Amino acid sequence: MKVLVTGAAGFIGQHVMAALAARGHTGAAYDRPHDVCDAGELDFACRYARAEAIINLAGVLGTPELLGAESRAAGVNILGAVAVYDVAAYFRIPVVQIGTGHKGQPNPYAITKACAEDLGLARARWLGEKITVVRAYHVYGPGQLPGPPHGPASVHKFFPTFACRALTGLPLELHGGGSQQIDPVHVADVAESLCDALHGPWGAVTEAGCGKPVSVAQAAADVALAAGPSLLPSVSAAPRPGEPEGAVVVAAAPACRNPWPYLVPETVEWYRQWLARSSPS
Repeated sequence: MKVLVTGAAGFIGQHVMAALAARGHTGAAYDRPHDVCDAGELDFACRYARAEAIINLAGVLGTPELLGAESRAAGVNILGAVAVYDVAAYFRIPVVQIGTGHKGQPNPYAITKACAEDLGLARARWLGEKITVVRAYHVYGPGQLPGPPHGPASVHKFFPTFACRALTGLPLELHGGGSQQIDPVHVADVAESLCDALHGPWGAVTEAGCGKPVSVAQAAADVALAAGPSLLPSVSAAPRPGEPEGAVVVAAAPACRNPWPYLVPETVEWYRQWLARSSPS
């Protein structure tokens, strides 16, 4: 199968491209997330790649980072998804739309991603289009770059933030005290779920999570344990805007098989090597 992957250069996208190749599929990368709402560009990309399916990973990320940037979030996360659905309908090919386990949270990212999900599911139900949603939870794994000060990314994610701070001897900041319950899922599992969904089920949601609740405080402790003995004590920090205190974001019908903390040590080792390569010589 020839599959157009929007957002292929991103963290999850790189693993999806590898998973497609391992299955004998041909992945065609579409790496211009802000052009994803341009139906003409998508049309050309589908024709050039002779695409038989689309995996739509394009989007803008961030919880507090997108507060005040709702137009940008809606433009890519909603209108971009609709453009993908329109082009796929024209070529009569299926779409796998990535969603988020944060559905229902009061922030632009969760709201816009939920809207994209719901619009796709509505089209599948009422228009018979082949659209399915893979709802990714708290994805971690090699290749996920940390935010400042350790990396160039602008969005802070839990694993790279904890790993880089632990490996450099800094205390781990627990926003809101770390009582939030998360569902850490390895990126390889998410990539497999996205590839599996190329065959449906249409108009349905696959929950790419492990279904095992882990507190943020426990996740930090597990990462610190894998990083070694140099860690300073964790400190409580103010809650992040857009994230309710004590939030529980866990898959109800999990599709992934590598529960936390099975792959934590090897992922921490990736960050150890990344920091060594990134440090000034």
